[in-house]
Amino acid sequence: MRSFRWFGLVVVGLVLVLGCIVPAMAQVRGGSLVIAYQSNTVPEADPQVTRNIGAQWAAEMITDPLLRYDVATETFVPVLATSWDVSDDGLHYTFHLREGVLFHNGVALTADAVAKSFERIRDAANPLAGAGLLSPVGDIVVVDPLTVRLDLKNVFPDFLSNMDRLWIVEPGTFGSEFPAGCGPFRIVPAEYKIDQSMVLEKFAKYWAGEPNLDKIQIRIIPDMATALIELEQGTVDVIQYASGKDLPRLQSLGMQPIIFGRVNWANVVINLSHVTDVRLRKAIMYAVDQQALIDGAYGGLGDPMYRMGYPGTWLENTSVGAAYDPEEARRILDEAGWKDTNKDGIREQDGKEIDLYFPTRNQAEWVAATQMIQQMLREVGIGTHITMAERMPFYDQVRTGDYEIAWWLSNDAAEPPIALYTWDAREYWCVHQGKTPVLQLLIEQAESELDRDTRAAYYKEIQRILIEEAYAAPGMWNKQVHVMGPKVHGVVVASTGIAYDAHLWWKG
Repeated sequence: MRSFRWFGLVVVGLVLVLGCIVPAMAQVRGGSLVIAYQSNTVPEADPQVTRNIGAQWAAEMITDPLLRYDVATETFVPVLATSWDVSDDGLHYTFHLREGVLFHNGVALTADAVAKSFERIRDAANPLAGAGLLSPVGDIVVVDPLTVRLDLKNVFPDFLSNMDRLWIVEPGTFGSEFPAGCGPFRIVPAEYKIDQSMVLEKFAKYWAGEPNLDKIQIRIIPDMATALIELEQGTVDVIQYASGKDLPRLQSLGMQPIIFGRVNWANVVINLSHVTDVRLRKAIMYAVDQQALIDGAYGGLGDPMYRMGYPGTWLENTSVGAAYDPEEARRILDEAGWKDTNKDGIREQDGKEIDLYFPTRNQAEWVAATQMIQQMLREVGIGTHITMAERMPFYDQVRTGDYEIAWWLSNDAAEPPIALYTWDAREYWCVHQGKTPVLQLLIEQAESELDRDTRAAYYKEIQRILIEEAYAAPGMWNKQVHVMGPKVHGVVVASTGIAYDAHLWWKG
């Protein structure tokens, strides 16, 4: 395990070195790139309705946000906005837009298009997946044709972190089958086959320059083993979310892994409206062996997670935490009076065997982690039953509460460094179901303070509550990996896993 962590660091170093070398190489124009997509349907054609990171690769190719968080410099960099101003009181964000940007239908980008895109996303009658990112915003004001101002309802120091996942679409195409973006590639309608693939062709009038590639195809290949075979054969160029176990072999074949992640985590989420007894939740929390999951299911790619604050950052609360302790789990269950009276290994609660509904996504690592957790829980006397579903049906199942416990992976913004995305009731992917008003108030108070020490106090209290109430079982800070074929160059990946700057990608 330790040696693999060293290998991972070598891979990261190689990626960084390659990133420095690539600009000096002669870029090749033309050709196409094939991305393997693990799902049963292709990404949505409308960038503003995408709901997962894999699909947001397509959104990022089709259109642009106002700005982006750059992982190399750890700063926000201009995209559709050339600059922005923040008022002294932190309540007004004014964005100055790039002149000469065209949507794919030839309409010019204006402040009105930005305002209408944001209004569409946060429409109370039909909120889209990014609505939570705009929850701090009150008024959206068009100052002039190339200036838009967002007036916040309260101070939110991390507001810019929300902006790089809000894509702009031409308002005249809202609701159409293929809305017009302003990114480097546009959908080829005739080749959009929802159960097979989608094809994107280059947009020669892209504001940042004509893309190198002529086409990008996103092909549905649900089975990772099949995708790996095609990568090795050269019929696929990019694989999203490869297994850490496959990295040494893939690298030996000349493949290029890109490891990413910061506030990227996995835990056992608990449906608080079903699993209401804190004693059972605590037993689950202590029964999970974080290191075993990392080694057994993820090839050592990750670090144990003991609390929601990212290790070593300004808001980590080191005074609380939940590490693997099966004896403590058994003690809690014994004290609660739950015994295995028929000696089948499962304890009884209120006269019935504990049997938690534990759905999983039918992806190899996800299934492996779920089955390992099932065994860990059984070892302390907690029974579960597992079902499997495709990617989006499983995600929607957990989001809507059709589960009791589930293994769940999330990628959050780089700042603030705490795993709270799924805990904010305003977010689309708030999956825990139960009402946690004290937690919600603390989240919103922490967001509304400019003073870092005050914010840290709120975030540390949030971590204390999450552990003491055992609202979830912390699992791992996961590092994830996308793999490029040996001929692919120029791909950059954000800490969330979204690849960007597709106009600079090339094959040669």
